[in-house]
Amino acid sequence: MRASAGTGKRASPTPAGRGRRRSGKPWRSARRTSARSAIASRRSGTRPEPGIKPFMSGRRSFGVPTILDRYLLGLVLKPLGLGVGVLLVGLLLARVLRLLNVLASSGSTELGILAALTASLVPHYLGLALTAAFVIAVFVAMIRLGDGSELDALLSSGLSLGRIAVPFVALGAVLAVFSFVLYGWLNPLSRYDYRSVLYSATAVVAYRTDIRPGSFVNAGRGATITADDVDAGSKRVRGVFIHQIDEGGRERITTATSGEIAPGPDGVHLKLILEDGVSIIQDPNGPPLRTQFRHLNFQTEIEYAGRPYRPRGSNEREMTLGELWEELRAPTTDLGPRIVEAELIDRIIRPLALVFMPLLAIPLSLATKRGSRAAGLVAGAIVLLTFNSALQFGKDLAAAGHGPVPVTALAPFAAFVALSLWLFLASARHPTEAPLSRLIGRLSDFGGGVFRLVRPRRQRAE
Repeated sequence: MRASAGTGKRASPTPAGRGRRRSGKPWRSARRTSARSAIASRRSGTRPEPGIKPFMSGRRSFGVPTILDRYLLGLVLKPLGLGVGVLLVGLLLARVLRLLNVLASSGSTELGILAALTASLVPHYLGLALTAAFVIAVFVAMIRLGDGSELDALLSSGLSLGRIAVPFVALGAVLAVFSFVLYGWLNPLSRYDYRSVLYSATAVVAYRTDIRPGSFVNAGRGATITADDVDAGSKRVRGVFIHQIDEGGRERITTATSGEIAPGPDGVHLKLILEDGVSIIQDPNGPPLRTQFRHLNFQTEIEYAGRPYRPRGSNEREMTLGELWEELRAPTTDLGPRIVEAELIDRIIRPLALVFMPLLAIPLSLATKRGSRAAGLVAGAIVLLTFNSALQFGKDLAAAGHGPVPVTALAPFAAFVALSLWLFLASARHPTEAPLSRLIGRLSDFGGGVFRLVRPRRQRAE
C-alpha cells in the first residue's frame, strides 16, 4: 500500500462492499451505482473513479449501442416477446373456435385441415400482435424506469427524453423491416393459402348434381346407388341402398343408415363412408352371406366434379408488394388502378408506423401514476384501435374514388405521426407535466367511480 502524496500517513483502505446497497439483482445495482457516479462527476466537473465505467456516456459511435442503449433494450425485449406470444395465441384461439364451427358444419373432421388453416393465419395476426405488443413493451419499460427512480436520474444528469427514446425508435425501425417483409410477401401468400384450403374443405359439397334424393346413380363396376336424403352442405347421405353385381355374377346388396361422401384415395373418384349398415352377398352356388358393419368404405367410379380454387392474383390482398407495383405499372387484371395504389400505400405505411409507436408509448407512460396505469393502457389501446380502423377506412375511401389516392390513404397515418410527435415533444419539454396526464387522470377517476358504484350492488346481492 502506497503512502498518500505529501503526507507520511498511509491511505486508509475502504471495504469493497461499504456504501453499496444490496439488491436481489446485482447487475441492476451495479448499473445504478454507475449512473449515480456519472451524475456526481458531471455536477462536480470531475471524472468518475477509474474502476467504474460511465453508464450514461454521451459519446457514442454511430450504430454502436452504449451501455444505456443495451440496458433500455433489455427492459423492452422481454415484455415484447411475451406480449407477442400471448396476443398471437389469443387471436389464433378465437379464430380457431370459429373455424371449428365452419368445418363441423361442412362435415370435415380432419385435424390436418385445421392445422393448415391455423398456420396460414399466423402472418396476419402476427402483424397485429407485433404492433400492440411493442407499444405495451415500451410502456412497461418506461414504467420500470420510473419506479426505480432511474428515469429521474437520467433526466437530471442532462440526458433528454429524446436520447432515452433512441434505442426504442431503433428497435421500431428493425421491427418495421420485419413487418415490411411480413405485410409485403408473407401475409398475401398465406391469405391465398388460407382461402384455398378452406375452399377445398367446405366447398366440396355433393360433388355431382345427379346425386339427388331418391334418384339412382350408376356408380360403376355394376353398382347402383340411391339415397333417401342428401345434404349438399355437409356431404352427408341418409338411407343408403346399393345394389351391385360383380364380374363373377354374385349379387351384393348393401344398406346403411347414414354415410358421408368423400374423395377417394386416387383423388379422382368418390367413395362412400357408410355407417351402421348390413351387407348381403348372394352367391349362386351357395347360401347368402350376411355381414353387419359399423363403418364401410365403398369405392365408386363417380368422378370428382368439384371445381378447383381460382388462381392467385384476382384479389389485391393476395398480391405481393412486387406484384402490386407491376400491376400498377402494367395492369393485367380487372382491378382498378385506385384499388392497387391504395393497397400498395397501405402495405408501406403499416410497417412505418412501428417507428413512431415509441413516441406514443413514452408520453402515455409519463402521464400515468402508480394508481392509473390501467387507464394509460386503455388509452393506448383506444388510440391503436382507432388508428387501425382509420387506416382501413382511408384505404377503402381511396379505392372507392373519394379524393386523390395518396391524400386519402395517407391522411390517417399523417394524423397519427403528428399526434405522436406532438405528445412526445410536449412531454420532452415538461416530463412531469405530460399533456395526457389530465385526460388519463379523468379516465382513471371515471373508472374508479364506476367500480365503486357497481361494487356495493354486488355486495348487497351476495
